[in-house]
Amino acid sequence: MMETLRQERFGAVTVLTLNRPERMNALSKPLLQSLDDVLPGLADDAHTSVVVVTGAGTKAFSAGADINEQRDFSPEDAYAHMRWGQAIFDRIEAFPKPTIAAINGVALGGGLELALACDLRIVADTVRLGLPEITLASFPGWGGTQRLPSLIGASRAMRMMLAGDPVSAEWALTAGLANDVVEAGELLDRTLTLANLIARNSGEALATLKSVVRTGLYEGRVAGLEAEARGVGALWGTPAQKVAQDAFFARRSSPVSDRN
Repeated sequence: MMETLRQERFGAVTVLTLNRPERMNALSKPLLQSLDDVLPGLADDAHTSVVVVTGAGTKAFSAGADINEQRDFSPEDAYAHMRWGQAIFDRIEAFPKPTIAAINGVALGGGLELALACDLRIVADTVRLGLPEITLASFPGWGGTQRLPSLIGASRAMRMMLAGDPVSAEWALTAGLANDVVEAGELLDRTLTLANLIARNSGEALATLKSVVRTGLYEGRVAGLEAEARGVGALWGTPAQKVAQDAFFARRSSPVSDRN
């Protein structure tokens, strides 16, 4: 049986590929469980500094939840399934290493919610993104109603969710939903370039930064500022910071001109 989730390493970057191209990489229970299962090992993997999530093929990052699994849900089943998916996406958001969604094709419904749980989103220029659940007399249930307004503002998020029609990559970039839009053929290379740039930094500092930002988002500005100060204090004098500071001051004291 074909693996539903592929894992490949490119230097310090691990790429996870949603691998159900025949179903537009729909997020089945086995696929979501595989994604959830692999994260703890990657968190402890000293060779992985950044994780990239993408989709197999060229048509879809993920077209969303696997609707076939939900046809016979009771209201109680639906509630439990939403809470299960929310917990997985919360763990992705709280993952201690930077995560990047490389959106190679359509990202709809749960697929976009997965991308929203990642730290950054690099989008192919041909892609469309949306939360179309309202057209099925429902609405996003895996964190989209909370993460999207936080990312792009309530007004823009409500427009996307109330109408249910997808938006273009360029609109996503303007709105702040995408961090960058690139040509489809360059998506993985451009994403890996960014990932490797991030991977050069201290893993401890990256993890602390992520935690501090989440504190401010979910607990408010006062708590965020306290976490910020504590985080800087905790990092001060660590071996990684000493090495970085020594290198910085060595460059400052070098007689070689910056123009050379």
